Amino acid sequence: MDDKAKRQLGELLVDQDKLLEVLSANTQALDEYPELQQHLLLKSQNSIAFRKALRDKTFTKEEYRDAILLRLDWIGYELASSLDLDFLIQRVAALVGSDLESIKTLSIQEIGEANLSKLLHMMGSHIIAHPESNKSRFPWQSVRGQANPAFWRRADLAFDMYQQGYNSHWKLNSAFKDKYDIPVPQSFVRFVRDYGDPRLIPEWTSWKEES
Repeated sequence: MDDKAKRQLGELLVDQDKLLEVLSANTQALDEYPELQQHLLLKSQNSIAFRKALRDKTFTKEEYRDAILLRLDWIGYELASSLDLDFLIQRVAALVGSDLESIKTLSIQEIGEANLSKLLHMMGSHIIAHPESNKSRFPWQSVRGQANPAFWRRADLAFDMYQQGYNSHWKLNSAFKDKYDIPVPQSFVRFVRDYGDPRLIPEWTSWKEES
């Protein structure tokens, strides 16, 4: 460490407020100091803004939680789609056969606690083993070879067809493929329900302009 770096470190050590500001930028690095980590999390500007919004009844804690779960739901779907789920498919097929609608009402016990536990373990292992593949927020940003850019460039057209009544994957895929000769990913209907019109998503509009 050169003299300039030592001087800057010394300035931080004697200026506690500045030191806390620097540390708060990466609280995950403070796992070995849980009390300090918790203090910084509670004192961050975003945490203060969150508590103020609760007091002002901008939203409820339950609504905030539901927004988190909605995002995790999509992340979980994206992660699981990249895994080999034949064991799960075979289990469900043995239960419902060709009755696709019955899948929606299967219980944890019917799917199997061991199967669900295995799935969660696989997802966790994938996150740890492939951190670089978990950075995409939207399907067209995927780096796992599943982005399907030919379709996502026309996602606005697929959304319009969805609004016209083609609101199941089977209907939308058939109509869109007939018109544009491009299949619709199974995740698209879910995407529409979660995010709506892609034209209202800045990440999509900028990606389309650049691609």
